Amino acid sequence: MDIDKILEIQNKIVPETVGLLMRRYEILKIISSFEPVGRRTLANKLGMSERTMRTEIDRLKELNLIHIHSAGVKLTDMGIDIVSEVHNTFYYIKNLSDLEIKLKDKLKLKRVAVVAGDTENDLYAFHDLGKKAAEIVLDFIKNDTVLGITGGTTMACTVNHMKSKKGLKNLLVLPARGGLSEELEIQANTIAANLAEKLDARYKLLHIPDNLDKEGLNVLKNNKLINEVLEDIKKINLLVFGLGNAKKMAVRRKSDKEVLSKIESENLIAETFGYFFDQYGNVKIETNSVGITLDNFKTIKNAICVAAGSSKAETIYAFSKFNNNFILVTDEAAAIKILKL
Repeated sequence: MDIDKILEIQNKIVPETVGLLMRRYEILKIISSFEPVGRRTLANKLGMSERTMRTEIDRLKELNLIHIHSAGVKLTDMGIDIVSEVHNTFYYIKNLSDLEIKLKDKLKLKRVAVVAGDTENDLYAFHDLGKKAAEIVLDFIKNDTVLGITGGTTMACTVNHMKSKKGLKNLLVLPARGGLSEELEIQANTIAANLAEKLDARYKLLHIPDNLDKEGLNVLKNNKLINEVLEDIKKINLLVFGLGNAKKMAVRRKSDKEVLSKIESENLIAETFGYFFDQYGNVKIETNSVGITLDNFKTIKNAICVAAGSSKAETIYAFSKFNNNFILVTDEAAAIKILKL
């Protein structure tokens, strides 16, 4: 019997053991993030009494998982390894496969993958999300793939965790969107170029801002090089994209007061590709966006949405009502909240 099955059985028969494991894992994870860290700080961050924390610290020291220094507590090499190993078993400890099935049924999606934790408050979980998304994307990359990817921190994390895949023929990587006025590292162009390097693929860039006025947009669209990329975007057969909160994305786009007012008055929830949706999945605003359109999106064979965190729950739910022909990679926090909506 493998370790994952043992953990699954243990979770059902002696759940209190899992509770203790989770508590000690949380302590070790906080130490990992803030070391060297004092007992009082640890107790405050985890909502424990100092007495309970002292008992746990003494036990973790006996197990050779931590060192106690005058400056505070630090992980040993064994402690570092254990934190990583425990995190990797969470899928079974927390029975996330059951959560995936429930979420897939509720949203009527092609497939759902859920990672443990809350990516908005836990760097471990955020990187786990990137790893899981990267694995799924890599499985879909074949010869003759035209891969489009949007921008943002989640897409950048996904590409950072992507393993190299060489020897494939006729791969093309494209930014699915124009650039927002944000850091170079998280713009779609940069992310597409980084992904192409890992895949040993060709790539093209879309040198055009995503929030121009219509007149400026039309002039640029007629440029031969830009027009060529826009035509290639229509051929995307594998898309990796994120979803944004409508209000936050409007601010990032430096939208005018009229757009912000409409988002507020109509309670718009989600944004992607420059389109804003209400809670029922209806498109309410279409910006002067460059790149993939919703008509393109509906025809794409394989689309993978990577969106997580409890604040994205309503966003994911709303977009799934517009279209459910995609794979969702999300986290435990978003999944639990969506199931309550």
